[in-house]
Amino acid sequence: MKILLLMPIDEQHTVAATEIYKDLPNEIREKTFSMPMYMQYLVSTHIAKYWEYALVDTMYASNKLLSALDKKDDYLLIGNAPAAVEFDVIFNFQDIEFDGKYEDKFLKKVAELVKADEKLYNLVSNLHTADESKMCLHNCLATADFLAAYMGTDPHLDKIKEKYEETLKFKEKSGHGSIFKNNRT
Repeated sequence: MKILLLMPIDEQHTVAATEIYKDLPNEIREKTFSMPMYMQYLVSTHIAKYWEYALVDTMYASNKLLSALDKKDDYLLIGNAPAAVEFDVIFNFQDIEFDGKYEDKFLKKVAELVKADEKLYNLVSNLHTADESKMCLHNCLATADFLAAYMGTDPHLDKIKEKYEETLKFKEKSGHGSIFKNNRT
């Protein structure tokens, strides 16, 4: 199963991407590349001086990784990828508290900045879009559980979606929706 979780690749979404990644089962984490987390790594270690450079480096790294994978490999990509890269399913995660349609303003800003350089512009444009998403997701724990269930089964979206919605209802009623706690108790 090849899953793309469309998520803005920016500093603001690093926390959500990290929480989703942290809540995934180990076997799914091993098959996951989180672009916001990789950008944070590049900036934190001073490999990239600016977030704009980190975005470009992250796009290169992601494309290299995707091209090295075998067609049979299962993986989860959090971020975005060239439109030519095929996924079995695409979801999107825009906000931790509500379902929102995917939009990456930072990516658009960087595309505008590198417009004069055709190679860089092609790297950060012509990517997957919100229209391709089967479902909007929110709440990091519920999203991680949903993605793990989707990847781990012969997908029956209706049943998995129903479980995701039940998890959200429970979290809202019980007040256990914080992304900063491990809510698996």
